Amino acid sequence: MKSTISLFIIAVLFSMSCGDDNKKAKDQLYDKVMAVHDEIMPKMGDITKYKKQLTGMIDELIEAGREENEARIAELKKAVEDLENSHDGMMNWMRAFDNDFEGKVHEEVMEYLEDQKTRIEKVGKETNTALKNAEKLLTK
Repeated sequence: MKSTISLFIIAVLFSMSCGDDNKKAKDQLYDKVMAVHDEIMPKMGDITKYKKQLTGMIDELIEAGREENEARIAELKKAVEDLENSHDGMMNWMRAFDNDFEGKVHEEVMEYLEDQKTRIEKVGKETNTALKNAEKLLTK
């Protein structure tokens, strides 16, 4: 009888220990996802600022009405489009992100968070690329 109780206590303690490890792993991965988000989010203001500046440059070139400006206008429009796409990517990711893991199996949560980490990293790369390109065009 004592050995049965001892085994039961050991099993309970083991499962609690695994639960703590699972929670720790989930929390660490969640923190990584949020760290990427937190790095990119402040750049949304730069996106808006650069879009406005590039649009102003486009308007000036259109107003000048020279054919030689067409290539530059197309280049600037593409940069504005890339900025808009990166902004939309962030907004779409935030709307779709679900941090309610109640009742979900640990493996399912970890798989979801890994997927979200990949997605937000992609948004980050697109944002950084769009911003660097815009900065380059604004200094030409």
